[in-house]
Amino acid sequence: MIRLLSTFFCLFISLSTLLAQNKTQSVRGSVIDRITRQPIVGASVQVAGTTQGAITDASGTFSIPNVAIGRRSVKCTSIGYEAYSSEEFILNSAKEVVLTIELNETTGDLQEVKVTASQNTSRPVNDLAFVSARSFTVEETERIPASVNDPGRMALAYPGVKPGRDENENKIIVRGNSPFGILWRLEGIDIPNPNHFAQPGSGGGGITVFSAQLLSRSDFFTGGMPAEYGNAITGAFDIRFREGNQQKREYRTKIGLLGLDFSTEGPITKGRSSYLLNYRYSTLGLLSQMGFYLVGERVTNLFQDLSFNVAFHSKDGKKTTTLFGLGGLSTEHYFPVEDPEKRVLGKSDNWEDRVRPANMGSFGLTHTSNINEKSSLKYVVAVIGSLIKRSSDTLNLQDVRFRYETQQYKEFRLAGSVAYNYKFTNKTRLKAGAIFNYIDFDFFKETAPRNSVTDINQLNAGRQVSISGNGTTQTAQAYAQIVHNLAKGLTLNTGLHFMHLFLNNTSSLEPRFSLQYRSANAHTISFAYGLYSQLLPMSAYFYTKKDTIAGVISTSQPNKKLSLPRSNHFILSYNYITPSLWKFSTEVYYQFLNKIPVEPMSGSNYWMLNYAENFPETPTVSKGKGRNYGIDVSVERFFSKKYYLLMTGSLFDAKYQTIDGKTYNSSFNDIFSTALTFGREFTFKNGSVFQVGARSIYNGGFRYTPLDVAKSAEQKKYVMLKEESYAAQAPAYFRIDGRVSYRTNRNKYATVVSLDVQNATNRINVTSVQYNSVSNQLETRKTGNGFVPVLSFQIDF
Repeated sequence: MIRLLSTFFCLFISLSTLLAQNKTQSVRGSVIDRITRQPIVGASVQVAGTTQGAITDASGTFSIPNVAIGRRSVKCTSIGYEAYSSEEFILNSAKEVVLTIELNETTGDLQEVKVTASQNTSRPVNDLAFVSARSFTVEETERIPASVNDPGRMALAYPGVKPGRDENENKIIVRGNSPFGILWRLEGIDIPNPNHFAQPGSGGGGITVFSAQLLSRSDFFTGGMPAEYGNAITGAFDIRFREGNQQKREYRTKIGLLGLDFSTEGPITKGRSSYLLNYRYSTLGLLSQMGFYLVGERVTNLFQDLSFNVAFHSKDGKKTTTLFGLGGLSTEHYFPVEDPEKRVLGKSDNWEDRVRPANMGSFGLTHTSNINEKSSLKYVVAVIGSLIKRSSDTLNLQDVRFRYETQQYKEFRLAGSVAYNYKFTNKTRLKAGAIFNYIDFDFFKETAPRNSVTDINQLNAGRQVSISGNGTTQTAQAYAQIVHNLAKGLTLNTGLHFMHLFLNNTSSLEPRFSLQYRSANAHTISFAYGLYSQLLPMSAYFYTKKDTIAGVISTSQPNKKLSLPRSNHFILSYNYITPSLWKFSTEVYYQFLNKIPVEPMSGSNYWMLNYAENFPETPTVSKGKGRNYGIDVSVERFFSKKYYLLMTGSLFDAKYQTIDGKTYNSSFNDIFSTALTFGREFTFKNGSVFQVGARSIYNGGFRYTPLDVAKSAEQKKYVMLKEESYAAQAPAYFRIDGRVSYRTNRNKYATVVSLDVQNATNRINVTSVQYNSVSNQLETRKTGNGFVPVLSFQIDF
């Protein structure tokens, strides 16, 4: 199979060879004030290394025609603003590049500061983020090996980030925290888990619903978020959609082993409005037919999604209205062994038929208005829905079904947000806003527990409903932050965030503080403190407990009054950017967590954040604690002169504390994580480009609790040694991913053929442990993915 793929790839390169000819394309865009969003008139924009350029018009827009294709960058200057240099971007023969250049006004003290391309590349879109934040582009989600346009998989290359146990999923562990703590935000609105094959109570899944064709430059946080971010105790993805081309229609088709993509964009009214739409349908079944199983031989994964963004601009360029949306449908189906006689007793998956649909969608409207030269206002309204189901049957030898699990988690939200910016002077400004959600929900979980591990069809009598709740509630958030330039290069950001859950009237008032010093020679030192809280998965509040008192059965919901889990972040950061586009970064952090759900009885080791998904199905109280501390180090060379490099390393320690004050390793205390990512391009005389890249991941192994030998032998099942919670650690995790691609440019279309390989060396990692009742021992299981190729062909026209 590998030889077949290699032959196909080489054949394509041979057939795509072109005669040398000069091909050009246009670079267009707009220049705006980064704070007030006002268009900047008379700014000079120049293609780096050439004499080609343009001056922005009355609406702040520019157009530079006949720019030679390839990797290009632009420089921009305007009186009263810091000079700007962009990172390199790909300009092909079929698609124009449309840029939005945001300039920072000088304070009078920062005239000597030189802003380099690498500073602009690494700087987050949100300029109030001083620590633990970086922006990313759609091109990064493509060129980082095995990212396959997924922000979650791409983030594995960043410091402090490591994958979860299941290589089929895009869950990420940030600084030793549960994946539960990640916030997803789209166009200013917090949204539920935006992933196909999503799991209840989790922020991850199989692959993102977001289409790469719609992604604009977006932000990723590993902590220390500014005051406008709430409902997150770990980190956040702040996703932004780009606008379509306002001047001409463009199309893209992508055919690959993961799916079929089609996107279109173009003007509605030339120069003022545009549309952008993408549809994707999965072809994961092709991988199974080729012998590459992402989940298992008897598992099918189907998904499809649709994303769009429609934008309208006023004549003066000071008002923008957009209509955006995304929707995803996915189903994962686990089949039993087809022949009943071949089903092995004791192996539950041989007998089970499980269906797991997960759907989500969002439709919204944004309106941004530049009120005057000092202020701007943006509001967003959106309708959001999500539905996750679980239906699990077990079969007997006659294929008679017995339903042992039914789950349903349905949410409908009406969301709104408003954000106001005001610039008092060029040294002081304010940002304030609010977010409101009206939530309609319906949750249900019913199980019929098994009483035998040797006969899969022996089931306990009776059924148990552990989750039951429906109704409506609301959440409200408000924030304000003031930024002030104290002195030359020294900036202070102070703010407050407030969040309230009306379901049980719990609240959190959260101070945020950050201080940053930027020297004239590109050294930056920052410190940040913030208190963060997060809603539990809404279904967690509806755990249903049955009690029998004097022969009378009563039900209660003991978790309905749980508080919001909280985390205090302390972060010290240092960055240095060299003139040759190298960035050296170090961050030291300490996190103190409290109000985490734990069981209220002495001797219990339950701590909710030891799990990557789900929620407590036992009575709990908000009295658990935890602490994480560590250091993240990275060396980065941004893409320039045909190559890029990113080396990251993290050391950390994560502990938790139960209600009786005992301290244990958390399940995510893997001690260290490292990643090395690089790529190189080779350009041919005919304008085609060959790219090769690799990423290695080497992390500490996952944690598990040792066996209580005596009790396990007695009960013939895995009984954990409670006093040694998560004390044992599996062997280290190691994986190498690879990518090769070949870009060509013809007069009217451009193509990219690429091959991403997850686990290029076919190393199978240890992903779990299982109990052997014969030897009374725990055995490690190597059930990770082997070599997984993802071949795709893309054409722009």
